Amino acid sequence: MRICKLTVENVKSFLNKAELILDSNISIIIGPNGGGKSNLLDILVIVIRKFLYGSQYPQESNTSQQVEYLYNEKLNGMILEPHSSGKNQPQFIEIEIECTADDKQKMEEMQSNAKRLEEISGDKYKKAGLSILTENWDLKLIQPGKKFKYKLRFSDNAFIPTSENEEGAKFFHTYLSLYERYEKIRDEYYDEPLVTPFLFLSANRGLNFKTDIELHQYDEYELNKQIGSTTSRSNSPIINFAIGQIIQKYRLLLDTQVKPMEYLNEKKSIKELNSFLKKIGYSWEIECINPNKNHYDLKLKKNGIEFPIGSASSGEIELLTYLFTIYFLNVSDAIIIIDEAELHLHPQWQKSLFDLFIKLSKETGNQFIISTHSPSFITPHSIEYVSRVYNNKVQSQIVRLNKDDLPQAKQLLKMINSQNNEVIFFADEVTLVEGPSDRIFFKALFNHFNIANEYSGLTSNSKIIEFIDVGGKLSFEHYSKLLQLLCIKSNIIADLDYALNIGSSDIKKLLTPDYKKLRESLCQIGNKDGVKLIKMLDDAIDTKNFEDLQNFRDYLKTRHQKIRKDLNSDEEKVINDFINEQKESNCFILRKGSLEDYLPTGFKCKDTNKIISLINEEHFTSSLPEEGLKELEEILKTIIGI
Repeated sequence: MRICKLTVENVKSFLNKAELILDSNISIIIGPNGGGKSNLLDILVIVIRKFLYGSQYPQESNTSQQVEYLYNEKLNGMILEPHSSGKNQPQFIEIEIECTADDKQKMEEMQSNAKRLEEISGDKYKKAGLSILTENWDLKLIQPGKKFKYKLRFSDNAFIPTSENEEGAKFFHTYLSLYERYEKIRDEYYDEPLVTPFLFLSANRGLNFKTDIELHQYDEYELNKQIGSTTSRSNSPIINFAIGQIIQKYRLLLDTQVKPMEYLNEKKSIKELNSFLKKIGYSWEIECINPNKNHYDLKLKKNGIEFPIGSASSGEIELLTYLFTIYFLNVSDAIIIIDEAELHLHPQWQKSLFDLFIKLSKETGNQFIISTHSPSFITPHSIEYVSRVYNNKVQSQIVRLNKDDLPQAKQLLKMINSQNNEVIFFADEVTLVEGPSDRIFFKALFNHFNIANEYSGLTSNSKIIEFIDVGGKLSFEHYSKLLQLLCIKSNIIADLDYALNIGSSDIKKLLTPDYKKLRESLCQIGNKDGVKLIKMLDDAIDTKNFEDLQNFRDYLKTRHQKIRKDLNSDEEKVINDFINEQKESNCFILRKGSLEDYLPTGFKCKDTNKIISLINEEHFTSSLPEEGLKELEEILKTIIGI
């Protein structure tokens, strides 16, 4: 099964209608804290676990060997409450799912094997209802790629098909509700690997990690209930359940003629697990601690040396939780939802883990839905599968990036990197500047005025506002477009020469090249334009062709501009009106020219080392020229919101 779309209205922090579109095997959900990501995952998990799969778990009767299927009463605590402003308004949830080729094959297998399994098991699984519930399936109504919709009727918690193929939708829903009990019975009698169809790894997934288990105390029924009712805010015993499953298999194999570890290591999922662990220097095996108590331990080795789980780092525990859970539970053609996937992991392990998710999504058909604050999960290839969840006027909203709207691949490659991602995707507001020296200086000035604002007793702006250098004024448009698609407010602080890009011909006539600044810039060590100028002069002399040199001259004249000194009053008004109009669009143009024109003597350059030296001076703003400081203060306070 694949999830295609979830639509919600007036549920938890979502007041107005919102859609989560999941049209890939990898979906990434980002957004600021408090935006509603965890609420969205909880809604999705509750719908899948409580209504699609049904969450009935097998337990042997106290009076006989017959297995009973009991409803997980812990699900009653998983409430889909209305928004605080919509308590008297109707609620709406609809989910669209897709049948996969594996689903169709599994339904055919389930229907043909149902009676045979009931005969083999005798009375033990008589109440499983496999044959009764599957015999009337018309599998012509079920085809790979077929989509079914269901909505939740809140008045009685009924889950109702809304597809045109209503009968097929009912058959498919019954199949999902039988899936786990069928897999459990098949595993017991056919020695087929048990397949887990759904996995939710909450942010607290590794808190209960322990490797030793006494099987007489291993309560699979209770663990299943806890796992089935896990939300983003609760602890999950998923890792203990997974380790318990593999130890149970090991114990059963001891009664056969095979060597348990050799047998397990030949299983496809365990081979893949061992291959990944070997790459990072880990291995494992199971040992019996006390046969009288059926006490077993999963021993871990790091670079060949045994180490107890108690001495493992939080990052190691996190990584092993992922690996053991996915591979020990044989998660295949499944939905895997992960909250805060990056927790405790070094960026390199985050990247390795994300690569593993991509590999598993392709090779095993798993659908990953990942919530993250990490830039490591966002690449030029994965960005088109990003949805941003954010808070707007005390309600959560979802915006999905559309591939056709994104900047071209070349621009994306430049924009999407770990440093930029952390700023672009996880801030409430972003201020764009031209280069690294601008970013360093304006961020320091922003912090100065924001701290001063806090000390004054005024309410501090609680938004996260970040600064990013775009690598030149021509990139402002691309960054602004991406931020607009993500519904992230953006500002621009630009040099005066940006007016040549966005101003009318009347504006451009009021500017003139600043030859003094251009000469100083070209003479700076390492200036690329200066190096290029020398080469083009040589080429022009050698070839007697001056066309390229003339074009480069025209380009250089646009690099540093200043307002003409001979403006009359009408022209002064035109330039002032233009700069003020740009402010209304959150574009702040530096009237004096560029950053250098606002710096004190000795710092009038864009050398990042000098800028860092300046801002590290105590009370560095007192050394800034007063006239320019007043303009900068107005810009920064407007951005801060004071």
